[in-house]
Amino acid sequence: MKKIILFYGAFIALLVSVLAYQGCSELDNSVTLAPEIRTHGEGWSNPGSGNFHGSYIASTKWNLSQCKTCHGGDYSGGTSGSTCLGCHSGSGGPQNCRLCHGNSEHANPPSALNGDTSVTSLGVGVHMSHRFSTYGAALTCEDCHRDINGFDDPNHIGPDPDGIAEIVFGTRAYDTLGGPIRPDPNWNRNTATCSNVYCHGTFKQGNVNAVGVWTNPGSVVCGTCHGDPNTGNPTPQVSGVFTEPHYSFMTSTSCYICHSSVMNGQGQIIDKELHINGEVNY
Repeated sequence: MKKIILFYGAFIALLVSVLAYQGCSELDNSVTLAPEIRTHGEGWSNPGSGNFHGSYIASTKWNLSQCKTCHGGDYSGGTSGSTCLGCHSGSGGPQNCRLCHGNSEHANPPSALNGDTSVTSLGVGVHMSHRFSTYGAALTCEDCHRDINGFDDPNHIGPDPDGIAEIVFGTRAYDTLGGPIRPDPNWNRNTATCSNVYCHGTFKQGNVNAVGVWTNPGSVVCGTCHGDPNTGNPTPQVSGVFTEPHYSFMTSTSCYICHSSVMNGQGQIIDKELHINGEVNY
């Protein structure tokens, strides 16, 4: 009798174990799974997403200190263990100048902070014409903006940035070419114009009333700064009056007679570094 009881007891225990195993081995699709834990939302790394991290950073006025909290001061991973330098491999990582304005080849716009690339956009304008000029020596950022030393420089973004680049003219805009006329550089954001600067004619025998329109490359042509912009004749004259050694019969093909290091006989600039450089070169 005792053996029968033990047999049935073992059988019942085995049956319960089989039923329990069977119940656990079947997937219950009605169970709601725990959500995937994500630090950032969907699209964080997608430039085409409204949740793109670049757009978010711009909305926080380019405050990268929050990124450093998790990714480390050098963005190599920090406590998150996730580096930013895989994508942002350029100098400075996420603080590289070309990530916010410019492109892979240069730091100046285009593109502008808002992504604009058209010259008619105030954030783009004729940056390229100044940095890679057709007429003269290339300008640097410091010729029109404050000299800065890195992303965190107070003169770069500042404590409460508005996304508008300050215009602070450098020494070139004030050059006098040794003459009595002294420039008083002026930038008018409302009209997008630059005036009263050496670069555009405020010097002896120059067109002191010349105005460059930032969003119109055609506003400055040969003759705009000195000479006659209507004819393209660069021979200096003041109110139509020529002063020796410049005469009315001269044209752009005459410049080389005295300025052969700068111009050739076809009226072409052969050394841009010697034009609009603060000196009169011969």
